[in-house]
Amino acid sequence: MNSILQCVSNTEILTKLFQSDDYKSQLNHDNPLGHGGKLAKAYAKLIQDMWCGAYSKVIPREFKTTIGEFQPQFAGYDQQDSQEFLGFLLDGLHEDLNRVVKKPHVSKIESKGRPDSIIANESWRRYLLRNDSSVVDSCFGQLKSHVTC
Repeated sequence: MNSILQCVSNTEILTKLFQSDDYKSQLNHDNPLGHGGKLAKAYAKLIQDMWCGAYSKVIPREFKTTIGEFQPQFAGYDQQDSQEFLGFLLDGLHEDLNRVVKKPHVSKIESKGRPDSIIANESWRRYLLRNDSSVVDSCFGQLKSHVTC
């Protein structure tokens, strides 16, 4: 958890958002995929403590307790996969701040015979119809992979 918190807390655009309390106007308390704003509030408190300059060290006990409430695999002190924690944290913050109140149904994109760039643009536009937050603005993107066996 420490390595991920160090990395994410050094993402300037997100840290400024949570330091300044600007995130509060973006909270989506009603998002069924979110955490009622609790994760975002706990993260904001942690960021404010980390960057206020008043402490030589910060113990994220309260933040860890909040994380454990929503994702039990992170509740204890067992070793956890950093990538899984990063995914949970970014997705949780995103859903707590998602500007989309009512997510529309989006149909599958027909890709057969169409250029990748067209499909990518259409996919991203459709993604943003359901997912729009400061976290998406600063941390999300697209990746195309091709596996040949």
